[in-house]
Formats: sequence, C-alpha cells, structure tokens
Amino acid sequence: MIDKVKKELEIRFPLLKLVREQHNYLHVKVGATSAMDAVLTAKTSLGFTTLQLISAVDWMENNAFQVTWILENYSEQEVLLISAYFPRKNCVVPSLSQIWPAASAFEREIYEMFGISFPGNPREGEDFLLEGWKDIPPMRRDFETEEYAMRTFGERQPREHIDPRQYIGDVVGEWNTPMGRNREEEK
Repeated sequence: MIDKVKKELEIRFPLLKLVREQHNYLHVKVGATSAMDAVLTAKTSLGFTTLQLISAVDWMENNAFQVTWILENYSEQEVLLISAYFPRKNCVVPSLSQIWPAASAFEREIYEMFGISFPGNPREGEDFLLEGWKDIPPMRRDFETEEYAMRTFGERQPREHIDPRQYIGDVVGEWNTPMGRNREEEK
C-alpha cells in the first residue's frame, strides 16, 4: 500500500525526493514551499490522520533547519515522514496546530529548543520546558554548551573514578568477577 502513497505524492509533488522506503514506511523530502501542502495532502487524501511527532535538525553547515512531520495511517499500519529544509536565519514554518491540536506542543518545543517560529500556534512564545530561558536556543549547533555551563554553574569539581568491577568485587562481594578476589586467596 505504501507504493500507492508514494505514487500519489510523486504525481502531486514532482520535485519530491525519496529518502527511504521500506515495508509500510516511507520518508520523502519536499521543498519548503510544498511542505504544508504535502502534509495536508497526506492527511486529507491519503489517510494519514495521526500526527505522531514533529522534529527538527540543525544543519548549520548548510544554513538550514530540517523539519520532519511523522504521520501515521492506523488503518493501513503505514508511517509517512515528510521532511523539508527551511532557511536557518529567522526560520518560520506554518503551524499545523489548527489541524492537529497535538502539533501545538511539538511546535512550542521546537521553537524553544531551535528558535523556529510557527506563526498561528496559539501558545507560541510561552515557556514550555526552559522556564525563563534567555540564551540562544540550546539545540542549535552554535550553542556553546561548555561555555554556558561554566558561566551558569562555574567550574566542576573533579570526580574520583571507581572501577565498577573493582567495586563489585571488593564491596559487594561478587568474587568471580574479573577484578574481584577469589575465595581461594582469602584462605
């Protein structure tokens, strides 16, 4: 059945590129201007009525974000991924929260973690996970994690390393571990 979905999408979106196809699984890439039409076509014409997830990847070296909508057709047990690349600077992707209410939470998380704006999302801009966050979005690849941690928490104290095999052998009493003692040695 996924072949019929692929053929229909290829007819409607001639610039579509196949990313991966397996039994009941199809991942395609469309242009940014066709992304919403492809997702809506999948829902209204092809039976993919469930939005499982919206994800984002920062392709900093290509100056783009990849946004992927993961859809499911339960009756046919098929999964469809539709990906599109959007310019990284001031990234804007139309919201699907009016079509799928669950999209609101996914879009808010992506906005907070990557800075991708979803105009039309009724709750965009509200804190989602990072209450009061003022730095650049933390999932962007230009976010300096170590610098942020040093600035926020200071230098970390070194930890004492304990070999787990040694701990098990000496403290817990598992004698037949590679690092543990043999019962013969104690006699």
